[in-house]
Amino acid sequence: MGGQSIPDPGIAVRIVSATLVATLVIVASAGAAPAGVPLGPASDLLAVPNGDLLSGLVGWGVMGPATSMVLADGPVISASDNTTVLGPVVAIPQGAQVMPVSIGVPGANAFVQVRARPEGGGPDIPLITLVPDRGVRSMDVPVGAVAGQTVRIVLDPVSSFGRRLLVGGMGPVRAVLAGWSVAGGLPVVARSWGRSAIRVDDGMLTATTPEVAMSGASRYLGVAVRGSGTVVASAGGAQTRLTASDGSWTWLHVRVAGAEGRMAITATTTEGGRLALGPVATLARGVSLSALRASAGRVTAKVGPLATGLRVQVRVGARIVGTARVAPSGMVSIATSGARGRGSVVVLGDASRAGITRAIRLTR
Repeated sequence: MGGQSIPDPGIAVRIVSATLVATLVIVASAGAAPAGVPLGPASDLLAVPNGDLLSGLVGWGVMGPATSMVLADGPVISASDNTTVLGPVVAIPQGAQVMPVSIGVPGANAFVQVRARPEGGGPDIPLITLVPDRGVRSMDVPVGAVAGQTVRIVLDPVSSFGRRLLVGGMGPVRAVLAGWSVAGGLPVVARSWGRSAIRVDDGMLTATTPEVAMSGASRYLGVAVRGSGTVVASAGGAQTRLTASDGSWTWLHVRVAGAEGRMAITATTTEGGRLALGPVATLARGVSLSALRASAGRVTAKVGPLATGLRVQVRVGARIVGTARVAPSGMVSIATSGARGRGSVVVLGDASRAGITRAIRLTR
């Protein structure tokens, strides 16, 4: 069985609500996805001093009941009796995002807590909890939270008293998303639902794109989202939030006030779930919604020729009570099956057109 990782609950901001409160609800159009900002390639930033163990145990240390370790063939550190292993001192550079660590716990389903210990003093900084295989295997550790600091990586086995901890080395320090800032979580770029995307598995990721120059009438940056969880996107003072869907790619857009902007994203999965984000920071134009008329049987509105072909929904609470597409004239007419009460009209945008929502009240 493959290894797993459990992001540590103490490392980053938490999104406690998974309720859809976004006023922009966007659905991806069919066909090829737009480019957005690059999602790679990954680059090596720094080698960990003696991270490959070719100089023996120089720079490595231990803590725990046995306070001892040996270097076996491989080379591999073998530490027993619940011994905590400390890696060499390393100055994590700015822009660092991940650092692979090769570990294994033979014969036990143990957790290994990974922390960063600042050389200047202070408490350890939780990074991630790993569930290693029985054999030595490389697993990525997020280090964006300690970028710019000099630390030692602490490998602390738990629930494995009397079991050996095998360490095959650590490093190099890497940037998976070039030019991005990753404040928390583990960035992974992989194929997800047929496209290259940032993948978040059972946890949370907080990341900010490089600056994107706005062009012409495009005033929005967008991100395509799919999976199970919540995504919050912001640019400057504007912010939108979206609950993702497993069944389809959904577009979340945020308005940019200036000539350029960065898109900050916090993605939080449901327990045991995963999210995929990509493409990210695509350029989009906004659509309008005017001449809105609502009754118990029909809703009409002018969305404009720019919105031709977009789908429009009428919702009452969580129910979709009517849907139609915008005509070439820019008008839309939606039958609502006699629904009544407070609701909303939602223009579902696509990759290059940001949608919009307006509140309505359906009456007789």
